[in-house]
Amino acid sequence: MRNLQLDLLRALAILLVLGRHMSQTPQDMPDFFKTFFEAWRAVGWMGVDLFFVLSGFLISGLIIREFEKHGNFNGLHFLIRRGFKIYPSYYLFLVVALPAIIWIPGAVTPYKFMCEALFVSNYFDNIWGQTWSLCIEEHFYLLFALGFYILSKRKAPIKYLMYACIVTMIFPLCLRIYMINILPFYQKPFQTATLFRIDALAFGVLISCLFQLHGEKLKNKLRAHAPLVTAFGALLILPTALGGYESKLLYTAGLTALYIGWGLILAVCMCYEYQTKNKIIATLALIGTFSYSIYLWHKPFSGLCWLPSSVWPGHLNEWGRMAVFFIASFAVGIGMSKLVEYPTLKLRDKWFPSRSTN
Repeated sequence: MRNLQLDLLRALAILLVLGRHMSQTPQDMPDFFKTFFEAWRAVGWMGVDLFFVLSGFLISGLIIREFEKHGNFNGLHFLIRRGFKIYPSYYLFLVVALPAIIWIPGAVTPYKFMCEALFVSNYFDNIWGQTWSLCIEEHFYLLFALGFYILSKRKAPIKYLMYACIVTMIFPLCLRIYMINILPFYQKPFQTATLFRIDALAFGVLISCLFQLHGEKLKNKLRAHAPLVTAFGALLILPTALGGYESKLLYTAGLTALYIGWGLILAVCMCYEYQTKNKIIATLALIGTFSYSIYLWHKPFSGLCWLPSSVWPGHLNEWGRMAVFFIASFAVGIGMSKLVEYPTLKLRDKWFPSRSTN
């Protein structure tokens, strides 16, 4: 059974990202709605950090449960299962989406395509703007599989994993502070380099370890103080939302405060078992189940919908282009989930069953 609150957090993350990349706000939109959409665009980048925390929490939870169940960790089995989840949809996107951008001079080159295909576009050149976060997650999966395989040979590996997480949270923060004081501020390295951003995933892992070690005792404490913990998490997120996307403060302590804020909200959510018959909530949760494919496929439509009306059939206005962006992002993303992602996951579960549940 799927976890409703996790799917809702995934839905929140993908909706934030879509807001960040939405097409131009119509000039004749009423001021109230225009303010809302512009605010949505301004804070939408934070959805990626929520995805990072969720990924760290979920993946480490699977691995820890596997170790608790079998007394060992099969790193190759884990990476194969992650490959079935990530690669078919990703490589199909890289090829099929090219017509949306290949007509732009210099937008697609063999070098850029190689960087995307090898998951190093967050360090080097890229074709698509959204794939940098997938590169960080891919690097995390590889490093985590290797690290936990080594730790699993020791006694109390979860305790040592927690120590590793704390180091992984401290090191990128110190590195960001050091680098921003010796180099001219340039957004991309601070935004996209794995060394600068893997701390958010490490915090998700740390939360998972704490739940594994302390279980109901931790949940009871969080439930007893749920409003306070949630409010504190929101307060940590708020300054980074208001402070702007390109500030030096954001790319140092701001990123740390942001992922801790998301992590606290995630931890509170995991203390409850939610079920609902509310159709709106159920629909939002359903969107969360398709978030990976929506994330992959939304960017081509973002770029196309920023093109001027003159290149569109019927000279589609700003309202029409915004509608196309959202409708196409959801329709194609959900369609690709059903056509590619979920069929390959069924094959994965048949050929390489999960060791954490079986």
